[in-house]
Amino acid sequence: MASPPVKQHAAGGTERGPGSPAALAAAAVILALSRAARSFVLYDPGNTLVRQFLEEYQSRARAALDQHGELALEVRPFEMLAAGEVVYRDEDREKSLAFKLFRDGVRRLTLSPSVTWPELLKLLEILAVRCTGVRQQEEDTLTLLRKAEFGGIAVVAVEGFTPAEENPEPELDEQVERARHFQPPAGCDTPLPRLPAPAPLQYRDVPRELLAPLVADEGEGAAAALALSLVRDLIEEGARAGWPTPNPDLNAFLTELRDGLLLGGNLASLRGLVDLLGTLGGSEMRQEMLRGLADARTLDLVLESVPEDAARLPPDLVPFLPLLGMEAALKRLGANPSEARRRLLTQVVLARLPREADAILARLPGFDPRLARDLGRGIAARVPERSLEVARQFLAQGDEGLRLAGLDTLESAPGAVPLKPLCELLRDPSSAVRVRAAEVLGRRGDETVVAALRAALEVGRDVPPREAEAIGRAAAEVAPIAAARLFASWLEPRQRFLRGLSPQQRAQQWAAVAGMGLLPGSPEQALSALAQRSEGELKQHCLATLARRRRTTNEPPSRPE
Repeated sequence: MASPPVKQHAAGGTERGPGSPAALAAAAVILALSRAARSFVLYDPGNTLVRQFLEEYQSRARAALDQHGELALEVRPFEMLAAGEVVYRDEDREKSLAFKLFRDGVRRLTLSPSVTWPELLKLLEILAVRCTGVRQQEEDTLTLLRKAEFGGIAVVAVEGFTPAEENPEPELDEQVERARHFQPPAGCDTPLPRLPAPAPLQYRDVPRELLAPLVADEGEGAAAALALSLVRDLIEEGARAGWPTPNPDLNAFLTELRDGLLLGGNLASLRGLVDLLGTLGGSEMRQEMLRGLADARTLDLVLESVPEDAARLPPDLVPFLPLLGMEAALKRLGANPSEARRRLLTQVVLARLPREADAILARLPGFDPRLARDLGRGIAARVPERSLEVARQFLAQGDEGLRLAGLDTLESAPGAVPLKPLCELLRDPSSAVRVRAAEVLGRRGDETVVAALRAALEVGRDVPPREAEAIGRAAAEVAPIAAARLFASWLEPRQRFLRGLSPQQRAQQWAAVAGMGLLPGSPEQALSALAQRSEGELKQHCLATLARRRRTTNEPPSRPE
């Protein structure tokens, strides 16, 4: 493959690429001519790619001649010059177009603006015959060019390739004269000397001092650094030589390299590969690489690169979390992985928030309760505006723990919360859920829920003291005035003759004591009177409420922030 052209300066310095527009146009023509000539040995003449090369050669030649006029190419052993600038260089004698022209005596090739496409095509056929190694034993390039009798193509040549002192060439110009030191040595085109017979194979120890540089280059990141360097060279060469895009071969190599880095746990180098593609390969190549990171196989490689007992994902992997496949991670979670893998997969899934909140919510009911609770809490924490959806899904589940988690989510959800589902939970089969629902109603409800709280104590069943206490506190928090009137009637219920208070009256009395501890004003007198004429648990409940109220009242006000 030809190396990139190098612009020559009089001072001897070098700079990549021709500089003038004329030289750039000439370089494009030579590149198209060389590629078309070489295509004849690689493909059938009727191949679509060959036709593409021919169209490229025709369009570039015509554009260069129309814009810049006559195109004069000076031929050196391994280079071609236009307007004093190197527009082609290839030091491989088997492939170099410049070397084969120079060897056959051609020193200058000039295309005039009047040249026709049949003449350009004939020139291509001649160069293809000589450059592809076909019929080299019959006629050289110069003979074929002269027989063609071109009208728009002029050739300056010498008779054969011989040392200058035996057959001096005509002087072309000052720059060609200064560049004579670029000529190849005499005999460079002769057959290689016969090698001696091979000696018997012998083994010997390599001294440590010779092995030391190799060992130093075999560090942990040496192979990855070499691979990234190769990727950089391939991208630059593809851009210079005009490789077709998208390039399946290059994409296959990059995919294999990506999987190798993942399998080896070399995540830092993988990040370097993605950044390199974004810098040199353009957005299309980078997006192709990132799309590959979203499949299930890549996720498995990522998990394999993390130790089984790791509690958290490696820092180098964090930038890739938004790129890993969400569906693949959710499927792996639903397959009941090990505890360590479940923890890591949960981190992978939550890292896609808030963008993938819908995908997680859709799969939430299918997960086991503990996993669903972790994912739901993660959504509520990172996407607060979706908290009500999480709570709605949790409250609809049959698992008590999920319903309690739904109540926790409702309590901390931003904005207004739906009160009707909360009031319905006061009749839940689980006492823990009923207690928690009353607590959430006390914090997020309003006076409209007092009727539901009162009805929860009139259900015709024994209400546990803890539940009654939660209901009384909730009523005092949402509607103090209405609760005060209600508590007054509950504290002094009408006793039934001989049988005493009913279970419902006892629950109401217990709720009233708990609620009065939160009312404003001075309910201490009523609580003290009830404690004096009561005994057992009710008396202790009254005294504990009084003590808690006095302690709260005597606390100094908190300092404003």
